[in-house]
Amino acid sequence: MERQEASVGSTTRRRFVAGAVGLVAVSGCLGDEDAPDPIALDAGQSCEVCQMVIEEHPGPVGQAFYDDEGALPEGRDVDEPACFCSSTCTYEYVLDEADLGTDPAVVYLTDYSTVDWEVYDEQGVEFITSHLEAEAFGDAEGLTLVAGSDALGAMGQSLIGFSETADAEAFADDHGGQLVDHDDVSRELIDGLV
Repeated sequence: MERQEASVGSTTRRRFVAGAVGLVAVSGCLGDEDAPDPIALDAGQSCEVCQMVIEEHPGPVGQAFYDDEGALPEGRDVDEPACFCSSTCTYEYVLDEADLGTDPAVVYLTDYSTVDWEVYDEQGVEFITSHLEAEAFGDAEGLTLVAGSDALGAMGQSLIGFSETADAEAFADDHGGQLVDHDDVSRELIDGLV
Protein backbone atom coordinates (compact mmCIF):
# COMPACT_ATOMS: atom_id res chain seq x y z
CA MET A 1 0.00 0.00 0.00
CA GLU A 2 1.43 3.34 -1.04
CA ARG A 3 0.39 6.68 0.39
CA GLN A 4 1.02 9.82 -1.58
CA GLU A 5 2.56 12.55 0.48
CA ALA A 6 0.26 15.52 0.90
CA SER A 7 1.37 19.04 0.18
CA VAL A 8 0.72 21.71 2.80
CA GLY A 9 -3.00 22.51 2.93
CA SER A 10 -4.16 19.47 0.96
CA THR A 11 -4.55 15.71 1.26
CA THR A 12 -4.52 13.28 -1.67
CA ARG A 13 -6.20 9.91 -1.76
CA ARG A 14 -4.49 6.70 -0.80
CA ARG A 15 -3.75 4.39 -3.68
CA PHE A 16 -4.63 0.76 -3.32
CA VAL A 17 -3.34 -1.12 -6.36
CA ALA A 18 -4.72 -4.42 -5.14
CA GLY A 19 -8.05 -2.73 -4.48
CA ALA A 20 -8.28 -1.53 -8.06
CA VAL A 21 -7.71 -5.08 -9.30
CA GLY A 22 -10.35 -6.32 -6.86
CA LEU A 23 -12.79 -3.67 -8.02
CA VAL A 24 -12.51 -4.85 -11.61
CA ALA A 25 -12.97 -8.45 -10.51
CA VAL A 26 -16.19 -7.82 -8.58
CA SER A 27 -17.67 -4.96 -10.59
CA GLY A 28 -19.93 -7.37 -12.48
CA CYS A 29 -21.36 -8.60 -9.17
CA LEU A 30 -22.54 -5.18 -8.05
CA GLY A 31 -25.78 -3.73 -9.29
CA ASP A 32 -28.07 -4.57 -12.19
CA GLU A 33 -26.31 -5.68 -15.38
CA ASP A 34 -29.19 -4.19 -17.41
CA ALA A 35 -28.93 -0.78 -15.72
CA PRO A 36 -27.91 2.13 -17.93
CA ASP A 37 -24.31 3.25 -17.72
CA PRO A 38 -23.51 6.52 -15.96
CA ILE A 39 -22.90 9.62 -18.07
CA ALA A 40 -20.40 12.46 -17.68
CA LEU A 41 -21.82 15.50 -15.86
CA ASP A 42 -19.56 18.12 -17.42
CA ALA A 43 -21.88 19.46 -20.12
CA GLY A 44 -23.51 22.26 -18.11
CA GLN A 45 -26.17 20.09 -16.47
CA SER A 46 -28.06 21.68 -13.58
CA CYS A 47 -29.00 19.92 -10.38
CA GLU A 48 -32.60 18.67 -10.36
CA VAL A 49 -33.03 19.71 -6.71
CA CYS A 50 -31.31 23.10 -6.32
CA GLN A 51 -30.69 24.12 -9.96
CA MET A 52 -26.94 24.78 -9.39
CA VAL A 53 -24.69 24.09 -12.40
CA ILE A 54 -23.01 20.81 -11.42
CA GLU A 55 -19.55 21.41 -12.89
CA GLU A 56 -19.15 24.69 -10.99
CA HIS A 57 -19.06 23.11 -7.52
CA PRO A 58 -16.84 20.76 -5.47
CA GLY A 59 -17.60 17.39 -3.98
CA PRO A 60 -19.40 14.17 -4.84
CA VAL A 61 -22.10 14.32 -7.49
CA GLY A 62 -24.82 11.88 -8.47
CA GLN A 63 -27.26 10.67 -11.07
CA ALA A 64 -30.30 8.44 -10.91
CA PHE A 65 -31.97 6.47 -13.69
CA TYR A 66 -35.67 5.56 -13.45
CA ASP A 67 -37.72 3.08 -15.48
CA ASP A 68 -40.77 5.30 -14.90
CA GLU A 69 -40.63 8.56 -16.87
CA GLY A 70 -42.97 10.07 -14.28
CA ALA A 71 -40.10 10.03 -11.77
CA LEU A 72 -37.85 12.01 -14.10
CA PRO A 73 -37.80 15.76 -14.70
CA GLU A 74 -40.16 16.90 -17.45
CA GLY A 75 -38.88 16.18 -20.94
CA ARG A 76 -36.56 13.34 -19.90
CA ASP A 77 -36.93 9.75 -20.99
CA VAL A 78 -35.71 6.62 -19.26
CA ASP A 79 -32.39 6.72 -21.16
CA GLU A 80 -31.46 9.97 -19.39
CA PRO A 81 -30.71 10.31 -15.68
CA ALA A 82 -31.79 12.90 -13.19
CA CYS A 83 -28.53 14.75 -12.37
CA PHE A 84 -27.35 16.21 -9.06
CA CYS A 85 -24.66 18.63 -7.82
CA SER A 86 -24.14 16.68 -4.60
CA SER A 87 -24.74 13.37 -2.93
CA THR A 88 -27.18 15.08 -0.56
CA CYS A 89 -29.29 16.42 -3.44
CA THR A 90 -29.15 12.94 -4.99
CA TYR A 91 -30.61 11.34 -1.88
CA GLU A 92 -33.18 14.11 -1.36
CA TYR A 93 -34.55 13.40 -4.83
CA VAL A 94 -34.38 9.59 -4.50
CA LEU A 95 -36.07 9.67 -1.09
CA ASP A 96 -38.80 12.02 -2.37
CA GLU A 97 -39.51 9.70 -5.31
CA ALA A 98 -39.52 6.67 -2.99
CA ASP A 99 -42.16 8.42 -0.86
CA LEU A 100 -44.23 8.66 -4.06
CA GLY A 101 -43.76 4.93 -4.68
CA THR A 102 -41.02 5.00 -7.32
CA ASP A 103 -37.59 3.50 -6.80
CA PRO A 104 -34.70 4.19 -9.18
CA ALA A 105 -33.33 1.59 -11.57
CA VAL A 106 -29.85 2.62 -10.40
CA VAL A 107 -28.24 5.47 -8.45
CA TYR A 108 -24.68 6.47 -9.26
CA LEU A 109 -22.40 8.52 -7.00
CA THR A 110 -18.80 9.60 -7.37
CA ASP A 111 -16.60 6.66 -6.40
CA TYR A 112 -13.57 8.17 -4.70
CA SER A 113 -11.75 4.82 -4.74
CA THR A 114 -11.38 5.18 -8.53
CA VAL A 115 -10.25 8.80 -8.87
CA ASP A 116 -7.29 10.90 -7.78
CA TRP A 117 -9.10 13.12 -5.32
CA GLU A 118 -7.84 15.94 -3.18
CA VAL A 119 -9.06 17.76 -0.11
CA TYR A 120 -8.12 21.41 -0.42
CA ASP A 121 -8.39 24.49 1.74
CA GLU A 122 -10.30 27.52 0.52
CA GLN A 123 -10.39 30.43 2.99
CA GLY A 124 -10.12 28.10 5.98
CA VAL A 125 -12.74 25.61 4.78
CA GLU A 126 -11.86 22.15 3.45
CA PHE A 127 -13.48 20.90 0.24
CA ILE A 128 -13.13 17.64 -1.66
CA THR A 129 -12.69 17.73 -5.41
CA SER A 130 -15.47 16.77 -7.78
CA HIS A 131 -15.09 14.25 -10.59
CA LEU A 132 -17.58 14.42 -13.42
CA GLU A 133 -16.38 11.88 -15.98
CA ALA A 134 -18.58 8.81 -16.52
CA GLU A 135 -15.81 6.49 -15.29
CA ALA A 136 -15.79 8.25 -11.89
CA PHE A 137 -19.22 6.90 -10.91
CA GLY A 138 -20.08 3.76 -9.00
CA ASP A 139 -23.40 2.12 -8.24
CA ALA A 140 -24.38 3.55 -4.84
CA GLU A 141 -25.38 0.07 -3.63
CA GLY A 142 -21.73 -1.01 -3.88
CA LEU A 143 -20.25 2.00 -2.08
CA THR A 144 -19.34 2.55 1.54
CA LEU A 145 -20.33 6.14 2.30
CA VAL A 146 -18.62 8.51 4.71
CA ALA A 147 -21.29 10.83 6.10
CA GLY A 148 -20.53 14.14 7.77
CA SER A 149 -16.77 14.46 7.31
CA ASP A 150 -14.97 17.81 7.49
CA ALA A 151 -14.38 17.68 3.69
CA LEU A 152 -17.30 19.59 2.21
CA GLY A 153 -19.03 19.41 -1.15
CA ALA A 154 -21.47 21.60 -3.06
CA MET A 155 -24.12 21.57 -0.33
CA GLY A 156 -21.85 21.39 2.73
CA GLN A 157 -21.32 18.05 4.45
CA SER A 158 -21.67 15.16 2.03
CA LEU A 159 -21.94 11.44 1.65
CA ILE A 160 -18.58 10.56 0.10
CA GLY A 161 -18.58 7.12 -1.53
CA PHE A 162 -15.81 4.55 -1.84
CA SER A 163 -16.02 1.15 -3.54
CA GLU A 164 -13.18 -0.02 -1.29
CA THR A 165 -14.21 -0.08 2.38
CA ALA A 166 -10.55 0.36 3.41
CA ASP A 167 -10.47 3.64 1.48
CA ALA A 168 -13.61 4.83 3.29
CA GLU A 169 -12.12 3.88 6.66
CA ALA A 170 -8.86 5.70 5.89
CA PHE A 171 -10.79 8.78 4.74
CA ALA A 172 -12.91 8.80 7.91
CA ASP A 173 -9.76 8.41 10.03
CA ASP A 174 -8.28 11.50 8.36
CA HIS A 175 -11.41 13.65 7.93
CA GLY A 176 -14.02 12.39 10.39
CA GLY A 177 -17.51 11.17 9.63
CA GLN A 178 -19.36 7.89 10.03
CA LEU A 179 -19.50 4.94 7.65
CA VAL A 180 -22.93 4.06 6.24
CA ASP A 181 -24.28 1.90 3.43
CA HIS A 182 -26.62 3.07 0.70
CA ASP A 183 -29.57 1.21 2.23
CA ASP A 184 -29.01 3.00 5.55
CA VAL A 185 -29.35 6.51 4.12
CA SER A 186 -32.48 8.11 5.52
CA ARG A 187 -34.07 11.52 5.42
CA GLU A 188 -32.94 12.02 9.04
CA LEU A 189 -29.32 11.35 8.04
CA ILE A 190 -29.51 13.79 5.11
CA ASP A 191 -31.23 16.45 7.24
CA GLY A 192 -28.53 16.04 9.92
CA LEU A 193 -25.74 17.02 7.52
CA VAL A 194 -24.86 20.71 7.74
